[in-house]
Amino acid sequence: MKLNVGDQVKFLNAVGGGVVTKILDTRMVLVADQDGFEMPTLISEVIKIDPSDAGGRFFREAFSVPSSTFGENNSREPGVTNADTEDVSDLLDPRAIRNRTSEEIFLAFIPHDQKWMITGMVDIFLINSTSFDVIYNLFHRTPTGHFSGVDYGSIFANSRHLLATVNRETLSQWTDGSLQLLFHKEYLDFVPPPFDSDFQIDGQKFHKEGAYRESSLIKEKGIIVRLLSLTSYIEEKRALSIPHKIPVSESPSGARNKDLPAIFAHQTEPRKAVVDLHIHELVEDPSNLQKSEILHFQKNYFIRCLDSAIVNNFINVVFIHGVGDGILRGVLSDHLKTTEGIEWFDAPMALYGVGAIEVRIPHNR
Repeated sequence: MKLNVGDQVKFLNAVGGGVVTKILDTRMVLVADQDGFEMPTLISEVIKIDPSDAGGRFFREAFSVPSSTFGENNSREPGVTNADTEDVSDLLDPRAIRNRTSEEIFLAFIPHDQKWMITGMVDIFLINSTSFDVIYNLFHRTPTGHFSGVDYGSIFANSRHLLATVNRETLSQWTDGSLQLLFHKEYLDFVPPPFDSDFQIDGQKFHKEGAYRESSLIKEKGIIVRLLSLTSYIEEKRALSIPHKIPVSESPSGARNKDLPAIFAHQTEPRKAVVDLHIHELVEDPSNLQKSEILHFQKNYFIRCLDSAIVNNFINVVFIHGVGDGILRGVLSDHLKTTEGIEWFDAPMALYGVGAIEVRIPHNR
């Protein structure tokens, strides 16, 4: 059954009905009763009242809501378009799903004009590159420091949802905000806790042609910002829920707090960390490890700390890899090249010599 804003509906499993004021997604709508109170309702739990068909003549009931209800839900900011009655979600490219190494949530900014990237309208998508259905709640931060609700709803696993189409003048409103997420799957051995985090995006990127890059997630050129690595988030939360789940040998020198997310073992000041990847800093006795095992351990620990820094709102991490034969640095560089939403470069030589990489996470600022 297809519903549109303004349709009158009757509840199948409760008394009464109301008027559809917003299409949340393909499964759920907002229904306002006669007092103007809005309720998220599954489409499968209502029936559309149409006087021209048999169902409508059978129920013979009309519902009216205050006109202001529609004004609140369908008002648009200048330069913003978003059709409530359109299907604004679509599935991700199967290749992007097959090739991903972790489950992640992104914001994507895709210009309509794929030739002149820094002009014209821009589509803004929320991308759910995970195997979970997600309920989201998105806010903008206002100039006064308060938060303004932008959109809320749900998005299927492995799909993207069009949040808005904006002009360049209003694009800056999307550089500072807050996101809340809930995760659903039919069968789980661990229920991920709700995710809630502020985000910041460097607005200068929108004015640089080179910042718009092709990605299998969007099939076009655009700017993609990672908001959450769900794989790392679940790993961190699972570890905190089970005391002493992480072996001592997996934290540097076996002397760190095992119940904290990995990055906090290396914190040097608020939201900054230095991670020394020399093997003797990571395990108590590396003498029995082969070279391939050492490299594998260093790589995995690096990825774990990087994802942990992103999830826990760190803004700066230095990874000390040493000089050696350059193999470890190459492994780190290859991973950083494929990681969205970060900046990386050689760490200051005066502090770390020539064997360190500095990673900055702009959207956590």
